[in-house]
Amino acid sequence: DEIGDWRLCVLSPWGGRVHAAWGLALSARIRDEYDMEADAIWSDDGIVVHLPDADEAPPADLVLLEPDEIEDLVVRELGGSALFGARFRENAARSLLIPRAYPGKRTPLWQQRLKSQSLLEVAKDFPRFPVILETYRECLRDVLDLPSL
Repeated sequence: DEIGDWRLCVLSPWGGRVHAAWGLALSARIRDEYDMEADAIWSDDGIVVHLPDADEAPPADLVLLEPDEIEDLVVRELGGSALFGARFRENAARSLLIPRAYPGKRTPLWQQRLKSQSLLEVAKDFPRFPVILETYRECLRDVLDLPSL
């Protein structure tokens, strides 16, 4: 790109649900194998992975993942993703863990985000916390399409 970083683009017809899971798995794999933070952006058309610290072009087989490692990579990466944070906020609000300001009055979204972020920090110490379990279930079954990957 224009600042000298490498970007890896994968175009496919499989849609955003598959690309989201694939992007999370690629980010985890790049962190594990190359010890660098990679940001993956996905859409219905494909994935773009930003490799900020790469000195040379990434190998083409980097995007090929073993079927038995995909779910583990996605689950490890999912907990720290923006997708998980957004779904956690929705689930926490639905379960009434994020208090409302006044009856009949809306709480601003930025305030909900701050409250859910602090709740998530506390809840991460309890892996069996019901809202965390529901968020993982929702992401892995309803949002992402792991079986198609």
